[in-house]
Amino acid sequence: MTTSAAQDFWLASLDDAGRFNRWVFDRIAPCLSGDILEVGCGTGTFTALMALAGHRVTAVDINPGYVEKAKARLATQSGVSIVAGDATKMTWAARFDTIVLLDVLEHIEDDVGCLRQLAACLAPGGRVVVKVPAGAWLYSPLDAAIGHYRRYSKKTLRRVFAEASLVPGDERYFNAAGVPGWWLNGRVLKRITPPQEQIRIFETIVPLLRAVEAVARPFGLSIIANAVRPI
Repeated sequence: MTTSAAQDFWLASLDDAGRFNRWVFDRIAPCLSGDILEVGCGTGTFTALMALAGHRVTAVDINPGYVEKAKARLATQSGVSIVAGDATKMTWAARFDTIVLLDVLEHIEDDVGCLRQLAACLAPGGRVVVKVPAGAWLYSPLDAAIGHYRRYSKKTLRRVFAEASLVPGDERYFNAAGVPGWWLNGRVLKRITPPQEQIRIFETIVPLLRAVEAVARPFGLSIIANAVRPI
């Protein structure tokens, strides 16, 4: 399976994972404000959730096919602009209050340079919000198949923010229950995509997982974090 095919698989799975998507969105929602730039919007899964919450969103993705699907999904939604392009090479006339990168930063070789460039179009006091894969020890064919350069720790993510002249803010692990499955499928079985049945079961038990992580989250498959551009 090519990198493109693996990415298509995950985006299609994400489209069907309404409970999981709401869980992610509810975790980032307190950090969203003002005009939002979403980098790597894919087919518009989270663009739609942000727009429905009343946010003004400019969304960009490097894949023209994904952009067309996102435009079709949000054709009747006001306050949304979706464009095709490489966010690491684009410049923006506008200043944004929030920049969102959900499972995007790990796909960019020069993550510091990308964040530094994005910070230039962030309003002073504005916030960058990211969701990234956690745990270098979990890196596997599952990661390589979808073009991940790395997985992060809280320490390495803080360093990336600081080197991009952003002030690290809140950082929390997310989705502890996903760790065993990723380890088994990727590290042990060397799969490049998990079985669809596993994904369906996971989606079914999301309410239970949310309840558990509301009490404790000492580790996770991902890290959700934010950083602020100094005033």
